[in-house]
Formats: sequence, structure tokens, C-alpha cells
Amino acid sequence: MQKKARFLVRHGGSALVPRVMSAGGGHLKALKNRVVHLEAMLESRLPDQQLQRDLQGSQHSSDPIIPASPGVLADSGLHAAGEWPQEPTNLSQSGRAALFDGHTSDLVSSSLEWSFPPALTVSNTQFPPTDFLHDELDQLYLDRVHQSIPIINQRRYLSWSKSSSKAPSQKCLQNAMWALASLLSAQFREMIEPLYQKTKQTLESISIEGNDYNVNTELAQAWVLVVIFESMRTHHRQAWMSAGRAFRLVQAMRYHEIDRPTDKGGPSSPRNGDFIQVEERRRVFWMAYFLDHVISMRDDWPITLNEHVICTRLPALDSDFQSGNHELGLFLSEAMTQPTLKLGSSFNECLILATICGRTLLQIQQYQISKAYGDTLLDSTEQRRWLDSLLTTRLQALSQYYPSPIKAYDPLLLFANILGQVTVIYFCKAMMESMPASANPLQGDAEFSDYQNRALEASTTIIHLATTLCELPIAKIHPLMPIPLFSCAEFLYANMHTSESFQLRIQELFYIFRRLKNVNNHEKSYLDLLPKSCISKTTEMLNNSVQGSTPDQFIGS
Repeated sequence: MQKKARFLVRHGGSALVPRVMSAGGGHLKALKNRVVHLEAMLESRLPDQQLQRDLQGSQHSSDPIIPASPGVLADSGLHAAGEWPQEPTNLSQSGRAALFDGHTSDLVSSSLEWSFPPALTVSNTQFPPTDFLHDELDQLYLDRVHQSIPIINQRRYLSWSKSSSKAPSQKCLQNAMWALASLLSAQFREMIEPLYQKTKQTLESISIEGNDYNVNTELAQAWVLVVIFESMRTHHRQAWMSAGRAFRLVQAMRYHEIDRPTDKGGPSSPRNGDFIQVEERRRVFWMAYFLDHVISMRDDWPITLNEHVICTRLPALDSDFQSGNHELGLFLSEAMTQPTLKLGSSFNECLILATICGRTLLQIQQYQISKAYGDTLLDSTEQRRWLDSLLTTRLQALSQYYPSPIKAYDPLLLFANILGQVTVIYFCKAMMESMPASANPLQGDAEFSDYQNRALEASTTIIHLATTLCELPIAKIHPLMPIPLFSCAEFLYANMHTSESFQLRIQELFYIFRRLKNVNNHEKSYLDLLPKSCISKTTEMLNNSVQGSTPDQFIGS
């Protein structure tokens, strides 16, 4: 069986990939000499043309092509079977960055520079990348991102992915997809920032041009992916600004009323496109809705996309969406109140739980406003009971009608289960904060304690589920996972002095944070994300995290 080895050489935007084919014989010395020769040329920064001539001369040398042993491959940075290494190899950073074939010049505008070591630059590069790299990035996205963010029809995307006449909005979407794929990859790290910058630059250009032709589903999908990317990079302020662009865009295209009974024939009308096109509109709208609620929950911000004016069906099952099987989802209110529970989709469960969070957030905001204005506080007992019952029903559906999140290895299902428990914490915390003064102090204290214990129990379940995350590769963890986990940490910290149980739980959670890899730097952990991801409610926790302290060191303070 043939073995292939690829050695990527980068200098001034040019790259060469000679193939080493299996054949009988030794000649390892010749291969080593060739590698040494290539490295020497790189170190001396030979001009591009000279480097190409030398490499071509080496290729046409009379020396026979010989197979390389695993040891030689490891020493020289070569990788057997033509596969990309899963972990960084001994290639230099600039060598690993040589993933283009000299055709990537407009990846970043002239005012933006790639952050490579001084020895090598990427000045004369062009875009798009090679067919091989193109296929790799597409497949990386579909394998590692789509399960968590199911807004793209794979077959439809691949039909135009390599087209030479893509619309600007399609280019934006593709670059955003590749930026996320690179972020979840070990071998394409050097491409993360250039792809992101190119995406943002094109998005801004489209906004300035004001061409309605480019205001379409692909543009909304690109903005949604940018929000997720910026959140993963802990650029939370920028992520919220980008989220606002995504929200207004789906509203402007009226994606919130795709399935209204009276069809006005606008851009969101089901008559404008086939089932897959209309379903993509639904999905990008609901993903924007989901981001709105999750980010608002994180910082107690007002909800932008109000559920009460939505007339768009929930996403269909992903299998139906991908195959084009014309099966429509329910409306949100139908899904939340259906009399009999049944298996749905992880995405829809996340949407329902996010809606419960939104209603809880609205209730506590109304309470605070009424209190500030000195209005008579209304008794919302019935509403609280209804929300409580609804939340309990959704948790029951997750436990009875879906596979075990620990065994399924479905990032969206595991996220839905953790989000469900965080919703319990959020609901209990809201009830504790808005609890009216009781005529019977003992009864009020008992109710407060019940909510507190229930939230503690939910945090225990989160810790149990989060333990599974430590055993998964980064690509199998939902990109927004830090948000619910850190929300749980904030609650435990706020109640740390209440009882020893809270102290034990936060120690366990911080132990998990130390084991979870930081997507931005695999040498670091979630503890390094904590100071950038939490809000000012827990200043002491942030300070201790920044200083590298563990919960054991500050619990007794």
C-alpha cells in the first residue's frame, strides 16, 4: 500500500508539496539531505524565485524517490498517509502556516497583516485556497460545527462552495464557516484571524454598499456565525454588537413571520423558494433568537426578539432538512404546550428552554421596574407556577424521550441538558430575588430555602454532566458551553457562605474548569476564560481566577 508524505514549505506566499511515494530500497540519507537543504533555504530567506528554482531542481534530481520511515517523518515534520496531524508537529509555525499554493492575496486587505513570525511573510498571497484546503475546511465545518449550529443545508452549500461566481454574501458565509472550522482545528490555527478579519471586512462593505441583492439568508447566516466566533474568542462586547446586526437583519427580512396565515409575498414568504431555502430562513432566525436569549441571560439584558410577535415555525428535524423531506415543525407556543410529550430535536429543546429563561428574565425585570417606580407589586404566583410546570415538563421530556447526553456524544443534546439545569438555577434565583415579603416570615424563609436547595441540586446535575466534557475533544463541545457553566459558577459563588454544600460544589466545578481545554489556546483551560466571560457580580471570584487561585484557597475567606 502506498504511503504519502507531504512537506509544506512556505516562503513569501509560495508553497510546494512534493510527494514521497513508497518504493523498495533505503536512501534515507538522500531524503535527510534534501530536508536539510530546504530548511537552510528557509532560514536564509532566499527570494521566492530562487526558492522555487531550488525546490524544482531538487524535485527533478537524479536521486530516486525513497520511502520514509516513521522516525524520519517525525524528525522532518513529514506526516504519513498524506493526512493532517491532529496535534502540532515539529514543523515551525511558519511551516504549518503554508497551507496555500500562492493564491491567497485578497484574504486580508492591504491594511491588514497576517500575524506570522518576522522571518516569513504572506505578502503576495491570493484567495481562494487550494482545492485540497478548500475541501478540508468544508469538511471540518460539517464535521465539527454543524451539529452544534445546524443552520446550513450541507448539499445546497456544497453545490456552490467552489463556484467562481459566488455572491458577496456567499463569500462572507464561507469565510465565517472556515474561521469557525479553523478555530476548532489544531492544524489551521494561523488561518483563524485572517479568515475572521476578511469576513468582517466583507460584511461591513456589504452594509455600506446598501445593495438589497446581498441582503439574504447567507448574509444572516454569516452574521450569526460571526457572533458565535466572537463569543468563543471571548470578545463579548463585539459579539453583542454583531448580534444586534444579526437580529435587525432577520427582522428586516421579516423572518419572524415566515408562516403567518396572511402571506404578503415578501422576502420571507414560503412562496419565494423551495422547502430547503425556506427552512434555512427559519433556522437562521431561530438561531438568532437563541443567541439573543442566551446572551441576554448571561448579562440580564433585555430580550430583542420578542416571542409574542413570532409567526415562524420551529425548525424541522435535521434529517428532514438535509434530505429535503417536506415536514414542517410546530409553532413555538404549540411545542411548549402540547399535551403529550414526544421526541423532537435538541435544537428545539434549546429554543424552548431559552424561551423559559426569557420569560423569567422579563418577570424579574418587570418586578424591579415596578419596585423602582413605587408601584404596587402584583402577585405573580400563578405565572410563576405556570413557568415552573413548563420547565419541569421540558426536563422530563429530555430525560424520557432523548438518548442519554453522556452516551450520545451529541454536542447540542448535551448543551440542551446543561442549559435545562441552568434554566432551573436561573428560575430559582429570579424567584428568590423577586419574592414578596410574606405575612408569615417562617413560611417565606422556607420557600426561599426550597428554591435555594433546588438550584443547588440543579448545579450538582450540571457538574455531573460537565464531567463528561472533560472526556470529549473540543470539537464535540458546544461553542457556547462556557456561558451556562459560568452562570452556574456565579450562582454557587454568590451562595458560597450559605452552606458547605455550595463550597463543595464550586470546588468540583473549578476542578472541571481546570481540565477543560480553552478553545483559543489548548495549553490553557476554562479557568483562563473565566475572567473574560463572567460579569461583575462576582468580582472576588474573578480576581481570584485572574491570580490563579483555586476555590480551596479562597473559600475560607
